[in-house]
Amino acid sequence: MLSLTSLALLALSALAASQPTEPKKPAKDTAPWVQLTVVEVVPSMVEEFVAVERELTARAKEAKTTWRTVSRTEVFGDTYRFFIATPVSSLASFDKKADSDPAFTALVHRAEKCITGRESYAVRNLPDVSNPLPEGQQPGLMVVNMARVFPGREQDYVNVMKSDFLPHFDEANVHHVTGVVALGGEGGFLHVFYFESFAEIDKGSPVMRALGPEGASAATAKLSGIVSSSTLWVARLIPELSFGPEAPESTER
Repeated sequence: MLSLTSLALLALSALAASQPTEPKKPAKDTAPWVQLTVVEVVPSMVEEFVAVERELTARAKEAKTTWRTVSRTEVFGDTYRFFIATPVSSLASFDKKADSDPAFTALVHRAEKCITGRESYAVRNLPDVSNPLPEGQQPGLMVVNMARVFPGREQDYVNVMKSDFLPHFDEANVHHVTGVVALGGEGGFLHVFYFESFAEIDKGSPVMRALGPEGASAATAKLSGIVSSSTLWVARLIPELSFGPEAPESTER
């Protein structure tokens, strides 16, 4: 079974790595920002919500958006929670009024009838401390972590991650992306780890495997007084609603 210790270490071990032998290259067309929207859907209206997202994905493709991903909580937690992520070239793009497009407004109204809650975050990408999936490779499962950090301790968090945690994920070939939660709620960091299956997650944290229980506990203790809270989800990509470098188009109808 997936131990709580392994999950905690996995959740907290998500920000930055020590410098690799070769510099990591950001994915092509990497935008400086990502808009992450977390939506709670009425169970009886999931099909309608997916239908709306299918149309929104089609519109995003027509608008030449470089990528868009839609994923859903898998097995644990609220399984009617969806995560929608899109790139943002600049925050100035939000100065445009979407309500000038009647068709888009109608889709939004359809979606609103399907949901019970919606939170949207502006996440600033940190490509220098990320190790994304190779272009064209589709993730199986994603472990999504929202780590809240006490004000003024952000750099301390980064330093601990660089020195004590993420090198072990890189050594274990666990790809990941990281960003700073800048707008939409409490400040902190968003981390996404990519795994092929639950069997991979079941192996435990690379930190635990590399350092053993005592070493992993000692590393985690360094986060005391730095991390205020941590939320963890497991999500699965929905290929028919997603496209882009890390989400090959689905062949399913």
